[in-house]
Amino acid sequence: MFTAKFWGVRGSIPSPLTPSAVEEKVKQALQGLISHQFRASDVLFDITAKDHLVSVPFWQRATYGGNTSCVEVRCGEEIIVLDLGSGLRLFGNSIFGDMMKKGGLAISFLLSHVHWDHIQGIPFFGPLYINKETGIRNSWSFYGGTNYIETAEACLRGQMDHPVFPVSWKEIKAITHKMHTDSLYDRKAFSVGDAHIKTRKLNHPQETYGWRIEYNGKVLVYTTDNEPYDPMCPDPRLLDLTKDADVWITDCQYTKDIYEGKVGGVPRHGWGHSYPEAVAKTAVLAGVKHTALFHHDPGSSDKQIYDIEGVCGALVRQDQKVSAAHEGMEITL
Repeated sequence: MFTAKFWGVRGSIPSPLTPSAVEEKVKQALQGLISHQFRASDVLFDITAKDHLVSVPFWQRATYGGNTSCVEVRCGEEIIVLDLGSGLRLFGNSIFGDMMKKGGLAISFLLSHVHWDHIQGIPFFGPLYINKETGIRNSWSFYGGTNYIETAEACLRGQMDHPVFPVSWKEIKAITHKMHTDSLYDRKAFSVGDAHIKTRKLNHPQETYGWRIEYNGKVLVYTTDNEPYDPMCPDPRLLDLTKDADVWITDCQYTKDIYEGKVGGVPRHGWGHSYPEAVAKTAVLAGVKHTALFHHDPGSSDKQIYDIEGVCGALVRQDQKVSAAHEGMEITL
């Protein structure tokens, strides 16, 4: 099996639903149910709330989620985690049973970069605190950061230094069975079990890497936090990563009008994020089968994310699929 599961899909900062947003969803659901039940005067149609919810758009009946970037990838028995945003806490909670049953897990964590929204979940990753003296032998491998700026370990350690966090990275290393960190560079290639992995440097302030994972004849690509140089002529490095991908998980934080400053009055040029027209152009040229839009803006409502999905989907070929990623969404390659 080659699968991807989303545990966090937002960018920049966690953005949970507000009470007023929840109330609005409930109100719309109730109004929709009533309109279904009373289609004609004095005629009551037998429709349950469950039946009704299935018929309404995703943004009305649910939410894309508010946690920052974290995607679990399974390549057979290998576990790979893409980014360590606040969604990592939920992923960690989900693996406790398997970890105890197997006496420990080996996980490879691939960091696109070390901006805070992509590493802030690691202090709240529960399995990190399991002491090897309990008999649980966990093995953590972190790939990210750069030697000439800061290593991955230095960045992860920094957000846990006293007095900003009660448990230090040094303590974590002491109780963990195995812990390995490795820095990145453009075109770095390595393997995790039978999964073959390649990196390419992307266009984002400081330094960000995209990941191409090839396993069992299928390809998954992850390129969060990437700004187009020219929407009509995609970055060759991005095309190199996404060529013939079965699934492409990609940054699509803004609408084009927001990116250009036509909405909100502040252009987002140089902020390091993309929009549907640029994403669609790359997907078409690269021949991507399924594009999963990701790293949603914290200011975007569920309806706005749904609309971005629609704009991007209308610009790709009919044989290409586009979906806006939401927490809990799973894709099988």
